[in-house]
Amino acid sequence: MKVNMGKKQSYKNIAMNVFAFVVQFFISFYISPLIVSKVGASAYGFIGLANDFVSYAAIIATVFNSVASRFIANSFYKKDYETANYYFNSLIAANIAISAVLGLAGVLLVPNLDKVLSIPASLVFDVKLTFALIFGSYIISLLTLVFTTSTFVTNRTDIQGIRNIIQYLIRFALVVIFLNFISVRIYWVALATLIATAVISIMNMSLTKRLTPELKIDPSKAKRKYAVELAKSGSWMALTSISTVLLRGLDLTVANIFVGDYEMGLLSIARTIPNNVTSVIATIAPIFTPVFIAYYAQDDIAGLTSNVKKTINTMALILFVPISGFIVFSYDFYALWQKSLSSDELMLITMLSTLTVVQAYFNSVTSTMAQLSVVVNKLKLPVFVSLGCGIVSIAAEIVLIKCFGLGLYAIVLSTTVVMIVRYVIFNSFYAAWCLKQPMTCFLPAALKTWLSIPFLIIIMILIRTVLPIHSWMGLGLDAVLAGGLGYAFMMVIYGRDELNAILGKLKK
Repeated sequence: MKVNMGKKQSYKNIAMNVFAFVVQFFISFYISPLIVSKVGASAYGFIGLANDFVSYAAIIATVFNSVASRFIANSFYKKDYETANYYFNSLIAANIAISAVLGLAGVLLVPNLDKVLSIPASLVFDVKLTFALIFGSYIISLLTLVFTTSTFVTNRTDIQGIRNIIQYLIRFALVVIFLNFISVRIYWVALATLIATAVISIMNMSLTKRLTPELKIDPSKAKRKYAVELAKSGSWMALTSISTVLLRGLDLTVANIFVGDYEMGLLSIARTIPNNVTSVIATIAPIFTPVFIAYYAQDDIAGLTSNVKKTINTMALILFVPISGFIVFSYDFYALWQKSLSSDELMLITMLSTLTVVQAYFNSVTSTMAQLSVVVNKLKLPVFVSLGCGIVSIAAEIVLIKCFGLGLYAIVLSTTVVMIVRYVIFNSFYAAWCLKQPMTCFLPAALKTWLSIPFLIIIMILIRTVLPIHSWMGLGLDAVLAGGLGYAFMMVIYGRDELNAILGKLKK
């Protein structure tokens, strides 16, 4: 087995996985207005809800699978292939058992789905079939998930990125065929997902044989001891997954049960762009972690502190302009994207999106601070804080809906407020504590970036006022002008020398 550990390969890995993310986004961009215009917003919401239900089930699998690649890789690097096979086959056995449990849960849940959720009578069959297909897709993915470890072990996650792109393109092609040449039904989207998942799973099995021929399926090597070891190490990741579900994965379920299926559909549309912004932040922030680890390993705390402050500026420089642009032009974007919706519906979606994406300003500049808990290996407190934030957020949502009648606004407001407090106070203070620095060590640098937000918003509002938007071309022109002036403004704030230094580091 040959492992490619070069820098060029690392950049290749990042590029392919980011590209896979972009492909997935454009597929969603195509599917959403088609479903909404032909079947309705509530129908579209059930696609997201079905995927959310799968994410709840995925927490169980996280216990075993979140750390499996690391255990198998460690054994490989030591050329201890026997131990690697023990982990490999123990994980297969654990995933089979979990799949059986999830399959039984699906058999019990799907027929009674209309008793659990608010589903329009005309959509009951479609929704049940969609849930069944999504559950089936996840079970296939889970049963073959172990075969994705080969790309991690050999540091060829670029291949996995290519596999993801292929999977998304297969899904997209099938969706186009199903929705345009058969009928517009939400279960076609789920069926396309299932078929694409099955195809890629077979390809991953073949890939494992090619990249890591030392890994072989052998039921006799499935041992409880190794499964328990994986479960113990993965339990912290499971808590993290629970926190994520509480903070972002229950919004559609809460909307469906406490507000209504139609409102849930609008919320599903509204969260599309904010969720993608969050994914971009989660993709970029860890890129700086290896540099942090190098400073920490050399016990250069001053250098590490200075570098973290620079990354705060970097994240603001990269993300503040597109976040501000989305806030200013969001109504125009939704009006062009979702032409079947009324002006009132578009305004509601715009408000929900804006209230949700605002937290990205604070998430982006504190996300690199959050990586310090990984650098110094102090992970327990952040996990429990995230869990607490999730519980508080859900409780606040229900109270605001039941007692104050805020509806969908309760869902986005509670999460946004809780997360902003967490980002500003906990992320910055805990990062300073990890490095044994004054508690306010990183706040001035973050505050400087936040002061630029009103100016960016004003610049873009002026552009929108001077150049009203009536088409995609008009939106594109405004976006280019707003982006150019926005980045020019950020350049003035950070200074040419500092900007060049930041871009130089990114290039490296």
